[in-house]
Amino acid sequence: MPDLARSPRSRKAAATSARSRALTLATAGVLVTGLAVTAGIGPSAADDRSAGSAVGRSSLGAQGASGYRGRDQTSDGKPGTVVGPPVNARVAPKLKNDVTYEIAPGVTLRQWDQVDGRQPVGQVHMNLVSVSLDAPNLSFESLSPTYVTNRRKVSEFGAMNQALVAVNGDFFDIGRTDAPLGVTIDQKRGILGGSRDGWIPGVNSTLWFDDSGPHVSPLSLQYTIRQRKAWTVSGINHPSIPPGQIGVYTSDWHRTSGYEVTAGKKRAREVIVRKNKVISNRPKLSDGKKIGTKDRVLIGTGPMAAKLATLKKGKRITLSKRIEGGRPRVAISGDRALLVNGVRTVINNTIAHPRTAVGIDADGRKLLILVVDGRSTVSRGYTMVELANVMTALGAENAINLDGGGSSAMFTRDGAGNMGIVNVPSDGGERLVANSFGVVYSGPYVPVVPVLPTTPTASPTTLPPTTPPTSVPPTTPPPSKG
Repeated sequence: MPDLARSPRSRKAAATSARSRALTLATAGVLVTGLAVTAGIGPSAADDRSAGSAVGRSSLGAQGASGYRGRDQTSDGKPGTVVGPPVNARVAPKLKNDVTYEIAPGVTLRQWDQVDGRQPVGQVHMNLVSVSLDAPNLSFESLSPTYVTNRRKVSEFGAMNQALVAVNGDFFDIGRTDAPLGVTIDQKRGILGGSRDGWIPGVNSTLWFDDSGPHVSPLSLQYTIRQRKAWTVSGINHPSIPPGQIGVYTSDWHRTSGYEVTAGKKRAREVIVRKNKVISNRPKLSDGKKIGTKDRVLIGTGPMAAKLATLKKGKRITLSKRIEGGRPRVAISGDRALLVNGVRTVINNTIAHPRTAVGIDADGRKLLILVVDGRSTVSRGYTMVELANVMTALGAENAINLDGGGSSAMFTRDGAGNMGIVNVPSDGGERLVANSFGVVYSGPYVPVVPVLPTTPTASPTTLPPTTPPTSVPPTTPPPSKG
């Protein structure tokens, strides 16, 4: 992968970055509106494979496009910690056990306990990796398994890709297809999955990278059947096909999933296209059939099943695709942005969970990767508002909430120079997750160096606003062909 951190900022790249920031700002109003509806019910943690099939199997498909998979912003059936009101904002939290190490040039690991007295557990354990984007030999990757319907531990993703840092990535359809819910783009493999509207329309956001650096803003995949442009394609390798739309599945999905992708609805049809020609058209969905590398499986639901029935064997079918929102080389999604150009866009401040977040500073030259431990007697976790506030205090201008709960895990080099999980996952051990976000360092490793913390940690006394600015530049990034 090209060294994104060292890429020169040409005029074209700078313009692309400016347009992306304009889009991010414009999106803030949509996010606030969406959150007013979904706050307290939108998921903020994927569920356990073993946790209650009643939650896991009724989840995404049963709830349609809303993405709601459980209660209290979780989808594993495990309630978060209900916290009392915040303490006096004028009193800064106290820090305990605060240690920082330089684990590679320009990359530090900081760990500390932040004591704020908010009950029932008055402290939270924090794990922060800060990455200078001007440091040498760094690249950023979405770390995915061979097939998007597989899962691995964060430590496995990190070790397999020789990553310096890896954290859990996207929310996923656990207990059913196990596929990520958002947009995933791999540097080498290209688009692995995603949908046109997201699984919480108007809310979902993505962490993505182009030549100018990192961005947090919405991305969507727009697919079109060139011979039938009026037919709506919902996405590629996505675990749920909305009624009246068509889902596309490739060899990256691995094997067909039958009616799991239609929420059990039987009014569906399957068409297999190979080398741009229809080779099969069936009124019944296959289950467990391996998808060939040259095949595209089209599944239509509701009225679109009847439309697919009109495609005869030998009919030429070609798919065109474009990415709306930017020109990403690498992308991994979360459920929503926490900060948009300094504006806090989340409102849940009563339910705490383990959390994973990634932030970008105002200059776009520092990446902040935070894992907050939770669901324990020594670390309660964070509410979404607390998470946004601490990202602001750490210097983030834009930030995204990745999967959390028992999925939250950080793999990196510890103070002794050893690679491993440095936080305390709430399940007592690592959970199998759909993908990870990774920082890869290609230079020589040197001994870990203890350093004094220099980054502010306490929540700011003046919180960022929850209403975005009303004046928004009209320009947005042009769509690109993926």
